[in-house]
Amino acid sequence: MITVKINGQNKEIEETTTIFDFLKMNDVVPIEVTLEYNLKVISYEDIKKIVLKNGDTLEVLRFVGGG
Repeated sequence: MITVKINGQNKEIEETTTIFDFLKMNDVVPIEVTLEYNLKVISYEDIKKIVLKNGDTLEVLRFVGGG
């Protein structure tokens, strides 16, 4: 197990977890969010390639319209 910071909270996950895997495990639809990985915005194409490592940070942002 490794520890990563997701939206400001520490989470323990398996060592081989990709960002895509993490989103699916948490019922997040990848194309509906913007992702910041270690302070860099990443593209949808990269989420299946990036394996989360101990100490990484991930911000999952949802944009909501209002009126």
